[in-house]
Amino acid sequence: MTVPASGKALRLDATPKLTLLPLPLLLGRLALLTTPAGDLAAALENLVGEDPLLSVLPPSATSIQDEHLHDEEFWEHIAAPTTLEEHLALQLPLIPEANLLGENAAEKLSLCLDGRGYLAAPPEELARTLGVNQKDFEALLLRLRETVEPPGLFAPDLAECLLLQLRRTFPDASDPPLLLLFGREELERRDWHSLQKRLGWGEKRIEEALGILRRLDPHPGSSFCRPHFILPELELRFDREGVLSVRLLRDNLPRLILDMDMATGKTASLPRRTRSTLGALAARHRTKLRLGFLLGERQRRFLRGEADVPEPMTLSEAASLSGLAPSTVQRTASSTWVSTPRGTRLLAALLARGTAARPDLTVAALRGTIRRGWEEGKSDATLARELGVPPRTVTWHRRELGLPRKKRT
Repeated sequence: MTVPASGKALRLDATPKLTLLPLPLLLGRLALLTTPAGDLAAALENLVGEDPLLSVLPPSATSIQDEHLHDEEFWEHIAAPTTLEEHLALQLPLIPEANLLGENAAEKLSLCLDGRGYLAAPPEELARTLGVNQKDFEALLLRLRETVEPPGLFAPDLAECLLLQLRRTFPDASDPPLLLLFGREELERRDWHSLQKRLGWGEKRIEEALGILRRLDPHPGSSFCRPHFILPELELRFDREGVLSVRLLRDNLPRLILDMDMATGKTASLPRRTRSTLGALAARHRTKLRLGFLLGERQRRFLRGEADVPEPMTLSEAASLSGLAPSTVQRTASSTWVSTPRGTRLLAALLARGTAARPDLTVAALRGTIRRGWEEGKSDATLARELGVPPRTVTWHRRELGLPRKKRT
């Protein structure tokens, strides 16, 4: 230990300390981490701003795709997606009540719906916004619900959406609508015993009605969302010896260019904003590579086609093994597309929670085993013994799969 001129000994303090990062820089790093590869160039442009030392070089893959932008023959063979507004405009001439909204009725009505196809606000609020009488507007909604395709649009919630679809095919006195009308609370709680007691139905009757409900579309408006391009930024591959390699797909990613003529001296002498931007992009790539390697190693059997479903791997476990915070794992995994031997997937698809009864089995793996056993004619009790789980666990998952009960074997 050295002693300074003052005569006082230096003391080493191993206590961890926090370094506060200015909020704009911190938010910039978080934004880069969750930005999809296709939008990264624009995000970097915003982050660089007026920094004279940095410029953004677009990904080379973009320039290749751009060759087709002005190719009329190329675009002739791509069908334009139908918007919800265009879809409604074709049907409104058959609905006289729509005259209430005057011109651009289809546009106004499409703005009344959220991405699922449900009403985005209560009818009275929408009527005030549109400047029309509330009773007349509610009469229009009633007419739309009865006639517009696909059925289920303009519903206030999920239950009404499903009822609207059922009423096109089943009378109100049939089992599926009755199950939804009078057993809604029990369905939401998945309380099958109370549901049987409330309706006075047997298990088979309830399962048949549930099978019809499961075939309905809970979000009829989602089919009109515009398609978007998926651009993978990582590649997971195994060589002949089974060694995993993880690399950035640089052709799909933009790069930051530092003007060396203006940046004199060492990196530490660069302006703080410049260093922060460079560090944010480097941290983004390091985080994705680290998580990609961890998940690739854990799911190697699945990725190599040796298993049908991924093995259990929770957020907390991935965070502990990678040295990242659980929130960082979640943000990274849900926004990163990777090219794998089993196709392009989100990193999040390689995360899965084990079941309570069998932590070593994911829900997908457990249900796959139950389905195969059911197809072989095995009962819930037999499957429960083979899997080492309670019979009620097998019964619950079998019902979720829409499979009728098998007799004991």
